[in-house]
Amino acid sequence: MNEYVAALLGMMLLAAGGGWFISARKPVEKPVKVMLFVLYFWLLVFLQVALFALGYFLLDKFS
Repeated sequence: MNEYVAALLGMMLLAAGGGWFISARKPVEKPVKVMLFVLYFWLLVFLQVALFALGYFLLDKFS
C-alpha cells in the first residue's frame, strides 16, 4: 500500500476515534451526538492536515 494512503487512513482512524471519544462523553440526545461526532471528526482532520503541512514546510525549509 502506498505510504500516503496509509497515512491518510491513519489520520481518518485517529480523527474518528477522537471524535467518538469526545462526543460520547456529552450527555445529549443521539442526533446531537451524531452531529457533534461529525463536527469533531472534521475539526480533528483539519487540525492534523494543518500540522502535517506545517511539518512538511519546516522539514523542507530546514533540511
